[in-house]
Amino acid sequence: MKRFFKYDLGELPNDFDPDVYLKLHPDVEAAGVDPARHYLEYGIGEKRAYKISNPASIENELASFLTVEPTEQNAFDLFPDAWSSTFDSIYTKGNFPATKDARIEWLLTKTELNDKQVLELGPLEAGHTLMLENAGARVLAVEANKGAFVRCLIVKNQFDLRAKFLLGDFQEMDLTNQSFELVVASGVLYHMDDPVGLLKKLSLVTDKLFLWTHYFEPDFEKWNSALKGRIEDGKWDYQEPEIAVVDGFEVRLVKQYYKEALDWSGFCGGPEVHSKWIFKEDLCELLRVLGFNKIELSFDDVGHQNGPSFCIFAEK
Repeated sequence: MKRFFKYDLGELPNDFDPDVYLKLHPDVEAAGVDPARHYLEYGIGEKRAYKISNPASIENELASFLTVEPTEQNAFDLFPDAWSSTFDSIYTKGNFPATKDARIEWLLTKTELNDKQVLELGPLEAGHTLMLENAGARVLAVEANKGAFVRCLIVKNQFDLRAKFLLGDFQEMDLTNQSFELVVASGVLYHMDDPVGLLKKLSLVTDKLFLWTHYFEPDFEKWNSALKGRIEDGKWDYQEPEIAVVDGFEVRLVKQYYKEALDWSGFCGGPEVHSKWIFKEDLCELLRVLGFNKIELSFDDVGHQNGPSFCIFAEK
């Protein structure tokens, strides 16, 4: 239901929608304050998003022609502001060296991948896919974000990858009667609305699981100090964690809200406006409950710029 206000709203953007603003900022809704007044008094200064971008039709954009000399660079330039990754010999505005990621290099010391079937969830821009394939893996990669999926195809073409890329939500993927020597989910779990359900599903199709994920640490003094303002403005709804129960074990979950990140053309988080982060010790114990009795941790960085994070290699 739309809300109506008695004061002058002339300073509001013409496309301001109070219901959308509250959806993007649950802390404002929880406070019970007027969304329009909050935006005018605080939201503008805090650069809070007030709408979810609706990009132009992809069909119309792809119907246009490029009338310059064909080059390898041209395909990458289709996404001038969205790239996160960097690549040798190709220019992007990204800053993530995905094809030289030390976390994947660590994984490759833990297991042999030559001719092994690997399921990769959330390949982003196929940098890790390239590393896995170079190690001999046969990769099936599943990406739900449309832009990231197309960028994966551009990378596949550039580097002659054999990997198969599927577009869709891997949470909806039917894995019945399928098995993989390894499942790789780097930068995925903390984007899920139901991370526990995803881990339960994956535990049925593999004996080896690699994760890089953010986790929730209740001691904020350990966090990167640059995140203090984000904590205070309600990005993490940590005061009353949700509880998921698996075989009698209680897993604590904290909602994380994307907020203004939803407006970035390169956004490739989860499909919802929020996700749920698991407490570190709960995640490790959950994997044990799911049958992964050998667990190794690395790259534990409680002061990560985007929140506490670590790598897990779990094996049955």
